[in-house]
Formats: sequence, C-alpha cells, structure tokens
Amino acid sequence: LEESLIVALVTILFLLHVRSALVAIVVLPVGILMAFIVMRLIGVSANIMSLGGIAIAIGAMVDGAIVMIENMHKHLERADPAKPRWEVVLESATQVGPPLFYSLLIITCSFLPVFALEAQEGRLFKPLAFTKTLAMAAAALLSITLVPVLMGLLIRGKVMPEQRNPVNRVLQRGYRPVIGFTLRHPWFVVAASVLV
Repeated sequence: LEESLIVALVTILFLLHVRSALVAIVVLPVGILMAFIVMRLIGVSANIMSLGGIAIAIGAMVDGAIVMIENMHKHLERADPAKPRWEVVLESATQVGPPLFYSLLIITCSFLPVFALEAQEGRLFKPLAFTKTLAMAAAALLSITLVPVLMGLLIRGKVMPEQRNPVNRVLQRGYRPVIGFTLRHPWFVVAASVLV
C-alpha cells in the first residue's frame, strides 16, 4: 500500500494527471497477485524471505508502466486532435513496448543464479529469488498487455505539456547547469568519480 501511494504521488507530481497515476498503481497489486498465484501453484510459501523478494521487485515493477504512460503523454502532446485516441495508444505502446518488455525480462533473470545455491543457502534464498522472479515476470507481461489497455481507457482529455509543468521546470533549472558543467569538463568528472 505504501509503495502504491508513493508511485501515485510521484506520477501525479511529474505528470499532473491523476488518471495516469491509476494506470501505474494497478500494476503493483495485479503483478503481486499474479506472483502469489504462481507461488501457490508451485508450492513456494509466503515467508519473510519470499516477501523480501517482492519488496525488492516493487521498485522495478512499475518502471514499465511509468515509461509507457510518459510516452503516451508525449504522443498526446504532439498528436493531431482529430486523431483517434486508440491510434495514439497503439503508436506510443509499440514504440516503447518491446524495449520495456525485454529490459524487465533481463531484470527478471538477474536472480536466476540464486537457484544454483544448495543446502542451507538455497533453502534461505530460493523463496526470495522465486518471488522476485515471478513478480518481475508478471510486471513484464502486464507492461505489454494491461498497461496499454488501461492507458486507452483512463488517459483522456488534455495532458499538460512537459514544458508547462512547474515541477519539471524547477528540476530542469537545477539540472541544466550540472549537465553543462559535466559536458564541458568530462575528464575532471571522470577523475573525480575515480577518486571518490
């Protein structure tokens, strides 16, 4: 619940669109529910370690939905008002859908080496690896199935252009001098990073 509220607040803050936040929020409980269903089917218990796997996965689970939503906002900003909204949904989802799906699958595979652990270590960490892997696989699946449909159903009307969003303008004012400095002095930044 806490994670869903944080996702909602951040999405609303940066996009200034409440219904867009609903799309991102839905991914968390549905993805976790899918993971729990598969856990039940394969006999993995819900203990502290398995719940830890879900806690680790939660941050990355909504990434796909948020990227999809932001891309749809960009497409809506640029689209002809007469263009059907479902066409805009299709264009925006097909543009970022495949890379998102594969990036989430790569994250899903990151815990596969844990399944090679044996004895006490295996018994301790395998439930965590199972739940993280299942939750991320569910998020990958939802990012290319449920999220585009929810975007088409919920994201309607005018969306605020990124340049008019006061939060984005403040952050860009702070970011531009930093990125300007790093691009003007690349070797200094590399040397400082190595020293740190």
